[in-house]
Amino acid sequence: MLNNERIPEQREAPPLMGEPRERDPDQPAHPLVTLLGLAAIVGLFAWLWVGAGFAYFTIVVGLVVMITLHELGHYLTARWSGMKVTQFFLFFGPRIASFHRKGIEYGIRLVPAGAFVRIVGMTNLDECAPEDEPYAYKNSTYPRKMWVITAGSMMHFIQAIILFTVLAVVVGSPDRTSAWNIESLAELDNGDLAPSAVAGLEPGDSIVRVDDQQTVLYEDLTDYVSERPGENVTVVVDRGGEELTFDVELAERTRQGNQVGFLGIQPEFSVVDRNALNGPKAFVDVSWLSLQGVAQLPVSIVKSVPLLFDGPEEVSVTSSEASERPVSLVGVVRFGGSEGSTWATQLGLLAFINVFVGWFNLIPLLPFDGGHAAIATYERIRSRKGRRYQADVGKAVPIFYGTVLFLAVMFFSTIWLDIVRPIS
Repeated sequence: MLNNERIPEQREAPPLMGEPRERDPDQPAHPLVTLLGLAAIVGLFAWLWVGAGFAYFTIVVGLVVMITLHELGHYLTARWSGMKVTQFFLFFGPRIASFHRKGIEYGIRLVPAGAFVRIVGMTNLDECAPEDEPYAYKNSTYPRKMWVITAGSMMHFIQAIILFTVLAVVVGSPDRTSAWNIESLAELDNGDLAPSAVAGLEPGDSIVRVDDQQTVLYEDLTDYVSERPGENVTVVVDRGGEELTFDVELAERTRQGNQVGFLGIQPEFSVVDRNALNGPKAFVDVSWLSLQGVAQLPVSIVKSVPLLFDGPEEVSVTSSEASERPVSLVGVVRFGGSEGSTWATQLGLLAFINVFVGWFNLIPLLPFDGGHAAIATYERIRSRKGRRYQADVGKAVPIFYGTVLFLAVMFFSTIWLDIVRPIS
């Protein structure tokens, strides 16, 4: 999100995103504060590496880079558009070190929870010196406003496409039209054996058919099984050239509110596809899932509220709670640093986060970048006959507070749930 729309101290209006209020923004940090602050940040990342593990360290660094590139997108497009940029800071909180170059202050703050850029004159509430008016965001053209305000999300999308493409070329993806075998057997949500294991199927088996349904394609199997929750089916497998027959009672599982059948196998495909075009395709697929997730987020938060009063419990990733519950950065870091996490897992996770955050940030409400885009679009529609219309953002302050309240509830509730009810 664009963290540059700061309301000056003399105005009784809320800052649109989290830059700390300072009595004297040009006052440099005390040398002792600089020393202790840098030591604290270095110590935190050293603890992540040594104490928590290298996997935790890399996923946190990846998130920091992701956020920094978001702000870099705003910074570069603002400067290229002729807007005046006064600050570019990594992290929030008290200033611990900074320097000035060509009228811009660059620096680092104490709390490693984001980054921000300050551009003068973001709204009519943001007072700026008369000589800065021609270079204010609010007085720029509509195309330049949209370019600057959407640049953060565009940086997320670019990162995601690059990461997905790297994974597509280096790791590849299974060709789901090729032959396949059982790679492993899954478990039920409660830890019991899945129907596949109970019946006697084994890794390495090749499923020939289920009842009379041929299973040349893995989708053929999943479609057939999903439509039969709790039913008994006959599974024929090829094991070392010998055909064996098993009677299996399918389990039931909730998927998007519907009961579906569950066999409990993980496939292994014989052909790996390393087409670079699978990267952009994955971006499109994940974008659709992310948009659905953003749309369902209010309902998911409401459904999660009763869980806040339940006792601690480890939740399986295959359970309905895990699939529908929002996850905080605590959960993301835990998953990215979990045992068995590989560099490919972490790159895929970062790519997915970039896609979700990119679309989430375009919600047309303040304080999101999408809120600024909506205001700019409204102003463009209202401007006629060469007369520029400028919206009174003060009227949107109640919406701002309502959105911030929702974000606060989501932030603290998801962190609490990821601590007391971690998703395994």
